[in-house]
Amino acid sequence: MMALVSRRLLLITAAILCSLSLRIECRSKSRFTNMLCESYNDSYADFKKCKLNLLGRGRVGADIYVKLSELPIDNSWINWSIYRRYNGFRPFLYNVSTDLCQLLENSNVLSFQGLVMNAIMTRSNLNHSCPYNHDIIIDNLEFSDDFLKNLPLPQGVYKIQLRFATYKVWRVQVTMFFERAE
Repeated sequence: MMALVSRRLLLITAAILCSLSLRIECRSKSRFTNMLCESYNDSYADFKKCKLNLLGRGRVGADIYVKLSELPIDNSWINWSIYRRYNGFRPFLYNVSTDLCQLLENSNVLSFQGLVMNAIMTRSNLNHSCPYNHDIIIDNLEFSDDFLKNLPLPQGVYKIQLRFATYKVWRVQVTMFFERAE
């Protein structure tokens, strides 16, 4: 009888320890650390909200609200740049310009642009193609390890810079800093 109780206690203890170790491993090793939003022309686009929110232990979400003045938007370009901090931020992997309307129509999941857009579309009202007749809202966009699962990055501090243009004029820039730990 005593051996049966101690065996059950041992199994319960092992199950608890396994579940605790799985929770620790499931936590994201990446998170946003800072965010900067800049409008080159306040009469065209104005940032009403641009901040990071603490969602929980080790979880940070990005909130952005852009008030657009000249609607509809049917001609838009985006420039994607990623930098890694060495001795200051240095270009790393990507610096690409893309037609945003075409990207929203058919985003390729395996490209860098597709990864970023699919992550943004889950937490925003950017879930349809052009034209845009409304303000842009991103609510609690969380950086997780799934965000770049097809693009493994070594540990370090990174910066993703997104610049948006309409009718061949750069309008806004959003810079997001994130940390990747191993």
